[in-house]
Amino acid sequence: MGRKVRKTLNIDAEKLKRVQAYLGLDTETQVIEHLLDDYDFERELLELLKEASPHFQRFRSPLVTNRRAR
Repeated sequence: MGRKVRKTLNIDAEKLKRVQAYLGLDTETQVIEHLLDDYDFERELLELLKEASPHFQRFRSPLVTNRRAR
C-alpha cells in the first residue's frame, strides 16, 4: 500500500452518499479507497486474462469507458 496523502476532489456529493449507503461504509474516504481497490483488482485480473488466452486480448471492461491504448 502506498503512503496516504490529503487531496481535494470535486465529487458529486449525492452520488458519493448513494454509493456509501449501498456499500455500507462509514466514511467517504472508505468509499473512494474501496473503489480504487476494485479498479486495481480489475487491472490485475485483465492482465492475467490477456496472458492466459489470445481470446481475452480483445476484452474490455464495461466499467471503464475511456481506456488508454496499451
